[in-house]
Amino acid sequence: MTPIKRPLAAAGVAALLGLTLTACGGSYPADASTKDFCGGVQDVLTATTSVAGEEPTEDEWEDLQDAYEDLGEIGTPKEIGDDERNGFEVIVDTITDLDYDEAKKSFGDKDGSDAIPGVSKDDEKDADAFFEYVEKTCADQLGS
Repeated sequence: MTPIKRPLAAAGVAALLGLTLTACGGSYPADASTKDFCGGVQDVLTATTSVAGEEPTEDEWEDLQDAYEDLGEIGTPKEIGDDERNGFEVIVDTITDLDYDEAKKSFGDKDGSDAIPGVSKDDEKDADAFFEYVEKTCADQLGS
């Protein structure tokens, strides 16, 4: 399974959501309504599921980045835990900061690992916790 598909598939929320590489830390809103947050997640899923092939084209990558940027602007609900919140920041920062040529290097999971390249094991655990949070929090709105 490719890194672009791994995180949400692991969380069981539809099929796709996460991606890869380094996090830079951001200051995103922490008072989003659950409805708005899950709507942003749905937009990310829509952008992700519109990828036609195994790997996104440059235009599809930009659409994914736009969806994650919008999710970052929405932020997270107040009740999200610290680990899940850090995972949110890791994922949003990773995708929005990664140019297409760098992103292509991680497509295809060529080394066979499910690790997120360039992200610490602790941040990767937090990213997994974020996807579990999404699955639990947005299950009704996402129909999963």
